[in-house]
Amino acid sequence: MAAPKLTQQQRLQLVKWIAADYSFDTIAAWAKKREWPELTPAALTYYRKRDQEKITRLREERHATALTTGLALKVERIQRLKEHADALDAIKWDAGEKGRLWNEKAWRETLDDIAREMGHRRQGVDLTLEREIEAFLDRLKDNLPPEEYARIVALAAGGATPGE
Repeated sequence: MAAPKLTQQQRLQLVKWIAADYSFDTIAAWAKKREWPELTPAALTYYRKRDQEKITRLREERHATALTTGLALKVERIQRLKEHADALDAIKWDAGEKGRLWNEKAWRETLDDIAREMGHRRQGVDLTLEREIEAFLDRLKDNLPPEEYARIVALAAGGATPGE
């Protein structure tokens, strides 16, 4: 069976979907919803081969802009969170049906999200390794001369050894 005849606009949209790596099922559902001719896996393969260069170019453009636009940018995420916090600030003391201040809680959570984005909130730190190093150094203390112990402690702390 030959690939269905698509209009130029439909082919361009299909190529964009292929470049974005949508599954056949998703593409077929979208095509059906738009009342396009029925797409088969073979038809999709045909268009993939036919427009391979265009698909490659679109993928490269998509990947190049993915990390430099929109919510990928920290500034943009913070700006959107700020706008959300401002909107919630205006209604934070409006009680819900049962008198609960849902908006106030959401406002505080949004402020916390902003602080995390800006690096002002401490992330969870695993102190297991630090405790193990401290226990190891305590065991060494009794078995080494004081100068050697001091040198090892300084190295473990990431500093220069005494006398350097």
